[in-house]
Amino acid sequence: MAMKREEIERFRLEAYPAVVKEQIYLTYEGVDGSAAEIPLHLIKGADSGPVLLMLAAIHGDEYEGVQTIIELGRMLSPTDIRGTLLMVPIANEYAYRAADRLTPEDGRNLAREFPGKREGSATERLAWHLGKGLIAKADFLLDMHSGGTYYEVPEFVGYYDNDDNDTGRRSRAAAEAFGFEVLWGHDQVSPGRTVSYAGDCGIPWLYTEAFGGRRVKYDEQQRLRQGALRLMRHLSMLANPTQWIQEEVIPEIRYRLTGSGDFDGSVTAEEEGFFIPSVALLQNVRQGDVIGNVYNGFGETIRSYRAICDGVIVGLAGTPALKQGALVYLIARSHPARAGI
Repeated sequence: MAMKREEIERFRLEAYPAVVKEQIYLTYEGVDGSAAEIPLHLIKGADSGPVLLMLAAIHGDEYEGVQTIIELGRMLSPTDIRGTLLMVPIANEYAYRAADRLTPEDGRNLAREFPGKREGSATERLAWHLGKGLIAKADFLLDMHSGGTYYEVPEFVGYYDNDDNDTGRRSRAAAEAFGFEVLWGHDQVSPGRTVSYAGDCGIPWLYTEAFGGRRVKYDEQQRLRQGALRLMRHLSMLANPTQWIQEEVIPEIRYRLTGSGDFDGSVTAEEEGFFIPSVALLQNVRQGDVIGNVYNGFGETIRSYRAICDGVIVGLAGTPALKQGALVYLIARSHPARAGI
């Protein structure tokens, strides 16, 4: 079946009638002059409501969000929703084809390039069009990630933690409705992210993380799909919520983490070797506790890594064969898991 194509700079939500479901390739000019593409599911209900944008595969080796969008695209019809659901299953097709975190054409990380440049490199152009063409048109953003190839990450939902403005309050309320046991609130976000771009536009946002490993864990992915449906329920976008969500009680929040959430600030390897961790994800550690050791092939200790502060382990090396500069661990601060903190 021939897929519909539309120039992203001509894309207008109001041009689409109510009660419509489309699969579209949004096109723009690539670096070499050829047409680059962004795949989009568009589902518009009969009744007015918010515009929710879901993104997956900003990094090309993260698949949980891709499967979630594929499943939601197959499940949902225009009669099921109020408002408009926009879903991009593979945001960075360059990186996705290479099964890598970075765009091979220019070596850039799409999650660090927003707002991008219209006439820039491959990644800069992609960021510019995703931002201007889709994120800026949304009323809420959900960006789905995982540990990918290089990181082990616990399942959590991140949000903008600022009760002094409406964007922060709406982000937090949505995070609490999502149904994950681990929440990570960020009072500030480094520039270049999809979520920082959304925040600059006054758009509330969430992002999710999952374990990764270039594979999809069934239970994690099912919780992610249910979380996305709970978000739609929270935004009053489901015409018949009980058709999709049967449970009466949202799972209890076990951890409330705080801090920037910037994996660029992780402790990284000073030399190559084989890493054997002494801790697990979400384990509480004290400053000075051993996180793990790096060995050579004969079992000799090259380096021992210790916690630089008190907190909770939220990131570990995703592969034991460490390269110099690779992530070893990341710690977040934790607070009691009760509402109102």
